[in-house]
Amino acid sequence: MNNIGFFSSLGEAWVAVLRTIYKEGSATEYTDNAGEHADAKEIFGLTFTLLNANLPDAIIERHKVQAEYDWMVRNFTVQEHVKELHNETSYASRLCSYMGQKDQIQWVIDRLRENPHTRSATVTTFEPLTDEGYIPCVSLLDFQEEAGVLNLTVYCRALDFGCKAYVNLVMLYTILQTVSEKAGMRHGRLTLIVKSAHYYCKDEDKVRHILRAEGAI
Repeated sequence: MNNIGFFSSLGEAWVAVLRTIYKEGSATEYTDNAGEHADAKEIFGLTFTLLNANLPDAIIERHKVQAEYDWMVRNFTVQEHVKELHNETSYASRLCSYMGQKDQIQWVIDRLRENPHTRSATVTTFEPLTDEGYIPCVSLLDFQEEAGVLNLTVYCRALDFGCKAYVNLVMLYTILQTVSEKAGMRHGRLTLIVKSAHYYCKDEDKVRHILRAEGAI
């Protein structure tokens, strides 16, 4: 596992991941979901932690692509089937109406209120009975109280840091803040464990521009 450390800025973490992939990533033909494939640079097993970050993040605001930013925010906030994801359900549906039946976020909040020290405040985005064309990238959210502070560990099977992953960071940090507040705790660490951290080669000029603008290369 490649642990690139602690960050107090979502944007700094994003740039550090991009730099790590740019410098150390292996070239691959990346195949995902319903057979889509393209040349990419990839690192297996990357982890990092965010603590005391602020939103909005200045680095993300400088480099975000508004259309992809808005698309991912919608994915996390609107319950619907998403045509770009082979008409599978959005993250909002998976988290707030799992299989059309369970509000997992409210369930986590209630569980933490009942027992702040629980080791099983854990939810998933996988809907294996129906998922075929699209398998969610953000896979599992695990909340854990420590000394009155709520931490969140997220396992991701894959994240595209050349495109929308920076918005994933924003939305996951927002979820941590929301759940912490409603469960009556301060928010603490957000730790990501990413099986496949990558960007597509078509985005390499964009990645290089971001890294140079932030003094990372």
